[in-house]
Amino acid sequence: MKVNEIADLAKVSPDTVRFYNREGILRPRKDPRNGYYVYSSEDLRRLRFVRMANKLGWNLSEVKVILSQGTEDGLAGGDLEKLFTDGLCRLDQELKELERLRDDMKATIQLWRQMPDGVPNGHSVQKWIEQWS
Repeated sequence: MKVNEIADLAKVSPDTVRFYNREGILRPRKDPRNGYYVYSSEDLRRLRFVRMANKLGWNLSEVKVILSQGTEDGLAGGDLEKLFTDGLCRLDQELKELERLRDDMKATIQLWRQMPDGVPNGHSVQKWIEQWS
């Protein structure tokens, strides 16, 4: 696969593919005829993993550690478990914040519906924004 093909399959931009290539996440081979990078299904798997890891809040160095498993410089199983446990804690915290935001938004909408015209005014919007600042 060429850059545009792997980017389309992974639902990322070609620049994202190039970035992860420079960072050593992807391991394409160079076509000797034209010098273009050619990506494998393993590169696609790694790229999809990076996207999922980003959604979980892992940074690039954490992703590199996880992907290094199976190579001689990988982490011990306990260290990898800690990385996943820490990620799970972060996710739980973010979920609680999102649930609080959802509940506050619902309450604010109910409050606005009780206003004379059922329309929020600048003061009520500003008050809602301040509680999240």
